[in-house]
Amino acid sequence: PMWTITAFAILVHFLVIFYSSFIIFSFIQGSVTLPTGLTGLNGDDILWIYGSDQTLLLCDGGEITRVPEEYAGRLQLDQSSGCLTISNIRKSAVFRGEMLKGNKTHNFDYNVTVLTRNPLLANKHPNTETSLGFEICSARCWVENSFNVILSWYRGSEIIMNTSDPDVSNNLTLTLEIQRKNESIYTCRAENPVSNKTAALNSRLWCSAHDITVHSALTH
Repeated sequence: PMWTITAFAILVHFLVIFYSSFIIFSFIQGSVTLPTGLTGLNGDDILWIYGSDQTLLLCDGGEITRVPEEYAGRLQLDQSSGCLTISNIRKSAVFRGEMLKGNKTHNFDYNVTVLTRNPLLANKHPNTETSLGFEICSARCWVENSFNVILSWYRGSEIIMNTSDPDVSNNLTLTLEIQRKNESIYTCRAENPVSNKTAALNSRLWCSAHDITVHSALTH
């Protein structure tokens, strides 16, 4: 018998997908850059989306299209790397970048959290009181609350107390009671994930802001 042998050559293309996820913090009306680490894209096959799959920007053949009105004039794309800079950012959002390079698809997720306020510290003049000759003064430190703010009092490098509140409508306040006879340097520190502010005081100088007359608890 005659056998016919037919050979088939099958070429299989594999599409490799790379995925990265990032969390980025920014102050309101600041700028954020969403990096990719890529090069050589040449303005081809670059897609940025935001929210629930809404197109933020499409770049194909070097032409940028589909920019929504709310982001008009606020986007800057590096067509070689796909990096996107958003200026005057106004609200928190999730962004995703999708870039095709060769047979590899690169996906980047960014959870951008916008902080509404920069922490500001204010020290109030200490209230003073006496009790049976035991002198105490107090210093109150407060800060406008925002996302993930922690307010703390330190004595030197030792933390004494701290507070936070997920309800950003409430200011954060910490009152420190100081024994006048113990001289130390105290620092109030407000911090969030991207910055911190501090205010320091010398307990002796702070408490001396008010002259205290110690009254005897005994009556004659």
